[in-house]
Amino acid sequence: MTAKDHSEDNILADSAQKEAGFFGGLWYGPASFFIFWRLLDRRSWAIFFSYLAVAAGVVTAFALAMKALGPEAKEALLAYIFPENWRMAGRLVFEKFFGKLGSQVLANFIINGSMTVISLSCFVFKEMLSRRIEHHNPLLPYGHKPWPLWRQAVEEVKYAVLWAAAYSVIFWVSYPPFDGTRLLGKILSYLVLFVFFDIIFLCPLFLRHRVGYGRMVRTFFMRPFASFGYAAFFLAPSIIASNLLHGQPLKVVVPVLLAIHVLTVAPAASAGTWVAARLLPTAKKMTPSPFFVRVVGMFIILGILGASGYVFGQLANSINAKTQILKCRYSVDWGSFKLDPPSFSDLSVGLSMDVEITNPTDLDVVIEHSRLEVQNNEKPFGTVHLDRIEVPAGQTKRQNIKLRIMITLSRLLEYKELLHKPWEFTLWVEVDEGFEFPVYFR
Repeated sequence: MTAKDHSEDNILADSAQKEAGFFGGLWYGPASFFIFWRLLDRRSWAIFFSYLAVAAGVVTAFALAMKALGPEAKEALLAYIFPENWRMAGRLVFEKFFGKLGSQVLANFIINGSMTVISLSCFVFKEMLSRRIEHHNPLLPYGHKPWPLWRQAVEEVKYAVLWAAAYSVIFWVSYPPFDGTRLLGKILSYLVLFVFFDIIFLCPLFLRHRVGYGRMVRTFFMRPFASFGYAAFFLAPSIIASNLLHGQPLKVVVPVLLAIHVLTVAPAASAGTWVAARLLPTAKKMTPSPFFVRVVGMFIILGILGASGYVFGQLANSINAKTQILKCRYSVDWGSFKLDPPSFSDLSVGLSMDVEITNPTDLDVVIEHSRLEVQNNEKPFGTVHLDRIEVPAGQTKRQNIKLRIMITLSRLLEYKELLHKPWEFTLWVEVDEGFEFPVYFR
């Protein structure tokens, strides 16, 4: 290396050191876009355009597959994931849970997920491009020493676990239909989008210098204006497009976002190498977290994933057992109909009748003691209680069906609101003994 190269190294190191404060580096996003073109030599340009071509090929293959499946794509996915008797439950999970998270949360999930898929599909070109830029330019005053393959594999497992845990938290925060939790979920979705964008495109240089994902994320928060400013600059086209396409079907939104990603990935990876080099001194100064802290953090993350998996599993089982009742045949004994009118001590109305239920499916029909809460204009209107129903697979059973209806009588006087204001229903599903989960119908 020449004396001129050493001088440039020192200048870059000193410059990065001066910008290493909390507020430093806000200009990294636009600056990196205009600088990275000068960092590419002939071989780098060849890798750059190969990266673009492979990304375009991946997206084209995905688009052709979606077009071939057409409107049957979701049903095909359900058919692949769920057995035949489970598809109704799967459809309900897709529509009543993920469809209630808010459009921007889902848009950010699509942006992050599609960007991750493209990046993983082209990871070889991303690494080759970043490595070539680092080797060909005086970005750092020292060389790199990558981890052995097994340690890199551990880091990739960490990435997958962090990604799953982050979106589990966003789901549970965003799911309740309250303005406060929905706003928090939206903020978290943007934060996670920026963090994982930084990880995707800054990680090649960091990992070559033995900075793992944990210390990487800590660096992003130590230098938020630099790291998240870079992410915001390159994510701006996708975020603007998702907002402009608000309300459009996914078959329109996804292709547009994928096309933007194709044009973004190679520039982001090139510029990200320059940005990562300027953030590396901050990361190198950090001491690794104490072993106890890392263990506690991993247990918390695994606890989040375990709890989410447990709730989803129990909920799927419960919904699956309930949805089979729609396939049953019924014969009502109207002579058994009984009405329990309200009294001064109990204002609820009781209904009961004997019903002969034939279950033609190969699954047991089980509906636990359930309750449906009814609201109008965000104010309680009434509650319906349903006693347990159980019909074994392939059998016919005569069962006494009991309903108990409690209506807030004062609401009946507000007939104008009842006629014109929106109705809301919350079905409380018993996913385990003593544990109920709300399913919102809005």
